[in-house]
Amino acid sequence: MREHSNQDRYRFNAPVIFLLLLIFNPFHAFAREVRVGIYENYPKVFTTDQGEPSGIFVDILENIANDEGWALQYIPGNWAECLDRLESGEIDLMMDVAYSDARDEIYDFCDNNIVSNWAQIYTRKDLEIDILTDLEGMRISTMHGGIHLIRLEALIDGFGMNCEIVLVDDYETVFLQLHAEEVDAGVVNRVFGYANADRFDISRSPVVFSPASLRYAVKAGCNDDLIVAIDTRLAAMKDDPGSVYHQTLRKWLGETSRFTMPGWIRTSAFIAVAAAVLLFAMTILLRHKVKARTRDLVNANLELSKQVKKTMKAHLDLKLSEDIRIRQERLSALGQMVFGIAHDFNNMLTPILGYSDLLLETHRITDSPGRLLEYLKIIGKSAEDARDTVKRLQESMRADTRIRMESISINGLVSEVLRSVRPILNSLPEYIKSPVKVIDSVPDDLVVTVCISQMKEALQNILINSIHAVSPGDEIHVVVFADSEEVTLQVTDTGKGMSEEVLHQCTEPFFTTKGSLGTGMGLAMVYGIMQRHRGELKVESTLDKGTTVTMTLPLAQDTVGAIDIEASTLPVMPMKVLIIDDDVCSLKLIAEYLKHDDHSVTAIKDSVEALSVFQKGDFDLVITDMAMPDVSGGELAQQIKSIYPDTPILMITGFAVLLRDKYHYPKGISFIVGKPFTLGELRSGIRKAMGILP
Repeated sequence: MREHSNQDRYRFNAPVIFLLLLIFNPFHAFAREVRVGIYENYPKVFTTDQGEPSGIFVDILENIANDEGWALQYIPGNWAECLDRLESGEIDLMMDVAYSDARDEIYDFCDNNIVSNWAQIYTRKDLEIDILTDLEGMRISTMHGGIHLIRLEALIDGFGMNCEIVLVDDYETVFLQLHAEEVDAGVVNRVFGYANADRFDISRSPVVFSPASLRYAVKAGCNDDLIVAIDTRLAAMKDDPGSVYHQTLRKWLGETSRFTMPGWIRTSAFIAVAAAVLLFAMTILLRHKVKARTRDLVNANLELSKQVKKTMKAHLDLKLSEDIRIRQERLSALGQMVFGIAHDFNNMLTPILGYSDLLLETHRITDSPGRLLEYLKIIGKSAEDARDTVKRLQESMRADTRIRMESISINGLVSEVLRSVRPILNSLPEYIKSPVKVIDSVPDDLVVTVCISQMKEALQNILINSIHAVSPGDEIHVVVFADSEEVTLQVTDTGKGMSEEVLHQCTEPFFTTKGSLGTGMGLAMVYGIMQRHRGELKVESTLDKGTTVTMTLPLAQDTVGAIDIEASTLPVMPMKVLIIDDDVCSLKLIAEYLKHDDHSVTAIKDSVEALSVFQKGDFDLVITDMAMPDVSGGELAQQIKSIYPDTPILMITGFAVLLRDKYHYPKGISFIVGKPFTLGELRSGIRKAMGILP
């Protein structure tokens, strides 16, 4: 009977015991399981060598989870995988997510940020950069899916830069690639960089961007209770200096240090109460000053970061604005010349069309060799003038700022610039009735070494300024003189001149007195060109009396890539030549030129067919156009060279002005002759392509 009673008692007590266990151990019974994404980004979020989650975000979250009764389940992956899992609902919570307006539409963020962060550029050890635009043409490594990648791509697109972005799974790989010199630069966050950079042979640059607030995040519309609980706990932690929040920041970032009472004070407890009170007061004061100083340093650091970003933005905005103004200055100068050039071009075409019409209509002229030769000379001279005009127009459209020194006759340079601006003098009726006189005094035999395109641009800007300043009937004097070391080019006008205030600012970028007609970059460009030539620009002016602009530069400079345009025009020995040009008129002219010199000629219009003809023949020389349908001249040259590498290939193209020297030639091309061309120029080009002349 007793045994039965005990069994009944145990049967009755079992549910009670279970209920008591639930009451006194609610965590195990009702703990909420929270799936948390974790990736490697020391010291914010990472996994220890023992496989344990750790870092700033982990320490804070585990403290909150302990208070809230959550059971945390960490799911590892790289950054992109963690974000995908958060969006798909495979995890409930993600740590270390940078807040942005775009992400706010995808995720729900806690209001309290954990740390503020920003991106910093690191480079190979042998590479230094000062501003963001120094990254032009570089390979840049950064983490896939990060907020800094999005903002880096926006900056690159905004400034029109050409960079190759290399995407990796974590910032550790970014530093490994920099250390191995597999990339030129890398983008990581500030916290990771300062904590890990010393382990690698890399350099920290001064370039920072992309400020970010790092927080906890959940999928939009889901797990609102997690965000509310985290925000509530974080607000309380931030108000308590001794909380886990402040402790973990000190632990991982070393932002401050707790004062430790020296051991000798504890062993000297018997010192007089007055001395103990004094020491205690001094200790409190010291701690207060340390905290105040630390706070001031943090604020100063934040302010410095803001100023750095503002300065960098201002510098980039200024550079972009300067580039735009320079382009506007070139277009303004070109626009002023277009009307006059059209007038001159019509004058050049008139004798070409007229005398050609006479030759075609009046066959009796062929009976008079003298008149026929005279007509042909006039046609040829007009065509050469038209070709020179087109060449000057092409040169004016070039935006080449590279210093490329060549030797040239200063007389020829000045004459060419004077011809290019003369149409402006003819474009206004008042100038036609009472023309401005341009008087030049330039030595015939003086040779200088300069960047030809830039010196033309400088002189052109000065002359255009003078033309705008003078009145009909005034004079502009261009004078060149030299001594044993320097050459001086001086432009003087009798125009309206400048006041002292205007003269003081005339070389500053964007300063102009022309209103909407000017960009304020003309003399600023001239000043920059003189600096690159190691020269000097001097402007003297008197109001209502005129202006003198003087450019002085070294007579001799190091030449770089100068082009030898003089060559023998004697025909070479007869050869077997293949010609390819889709323009029938050009094809026939080249063929007639070559037949005139007794060459055996095969002329092909189609570039695809030409390759088949070349393989069947035994040609000494190939002459090809550049721009052709199906296969271009450059591609055809490479295919021919792959069959017979020693075959000389001469390219004849209207784009020759863009290919200034052999460094710009398409692969496989031996030499280039520009269209239009004469028989002598074709002969010279053949000699150079054959290697007969250098």
